Amino acid sequence: MKKKVNWGILGCAKIARVRTIPGLLQADNANLYAIASRGMQKAQALAGMFPAEKVYGSYEELLADENVDAVYIPLPNALHFEWVEKAARAKKHILCEKPLALHAKQAEEMYRRCETEGVLLMEAFAYRHAPLIQKVKEIVDAGVIGKVKYLESHLTDVLDDMSNIRMNRELGGGAFYDMACYNISAISYLTGGKIPIGVRAFAEMDSNYGVDVSNTTLLRYEDGTQAASYASLNSYARGYYAVVGEKGRIEVPCNFNCRNIQKFTVTTEGVTNNVEILEERKTEYTVMCPDNYKLEVEQFSRCILEGEAPLVSKKETIQNAEILEQAMTDAGIKRV
Repeated sequence: MKKKVNWGILGCAKIARVRTIPGLLQADNANLYAIASRGMQKAQALAGMFPAEKVYGSYEELLADENVDAVYIPLPNALHFEWVEKAARAKKHILCEKPLALHAKQAEEMYRRCETEGVLLMEAFAYRHAPLIQKVKEIVDAGVIGKVKYLESHLTDVLDDMSNIRMNRELGGGAFYDMACYNISAISYLTGGKIPIGVRAFAEMDSNYGVDVSNTTLLRYEDGTQAASYASLNSYARGYYAVVGEKGRIEVPCNFNCRNIQKFTVTTEGVTNNVEILEERKTEYTVMCPDNYKLEVEQFSRCILEGEAPLVSKKETIQNAEILEQAMTDAGIKRV
């Protein structure tokens, strides 16, 4: 049985250079086989940084290589649909950067195409492979904080380069697609995949570029649970999420794709005296986080080699795309 998956990289995006390829090189069941760009010069420049066996000046050439087992697609959001479809036709398994699609029907079609061609497809949410959020989920599911009443997730940064694709509407830019997708994913995961019965959203638009630069989304669930997401491309950098239950709260002051030693706090057993909360018990958890991108590549490679199910499932991806689509619609944003 084959022991390693031959990976091809479609594009030279920063996320590929800085996180995914370095993670792939650490994976024990993956081999960086080929790199492609829309020109040989860019492809060779990336190959000069990493030891790929093959270098191609077009994506089509890489897809035509029968030795490529799987491809990673870090292209702009608006190009995901086209290249997932082409990769599927070439019989390549596909790990595609988040958000997989610009809307839910597009995601459904991408999965249909891959199923027809007999290849696997997974949305690349590297943080979902990390022990950090898995430990938080374990604590929630164990009932340590009681019935979940409220969740919130923040992901913000300041984007200074206005030529960045995040500011390009035609390429699927904006804070909803780039940042809020993380928040919605985390909230959905920690609620056990519950479907909200109400979605409201607000957005700050950049009049020059036509994209949202910040947004707030409010979610309401049938059992009374509520959730809030704040995402921004023009706010002080922060990654944070929290879960509030009837008997306690969990606070995670960590970026989604953090590495090394991470800490979060579970607070329970507080006694209320008028407006003061006294005698709270605070438990600090310490989690060692390997490179999430390494874990992601290894997991998807196991799916190919051993038949393991993709950690980020079709159901999860489509549901999150539906929520994000509802939020953007409510905020008055017309998709590309």
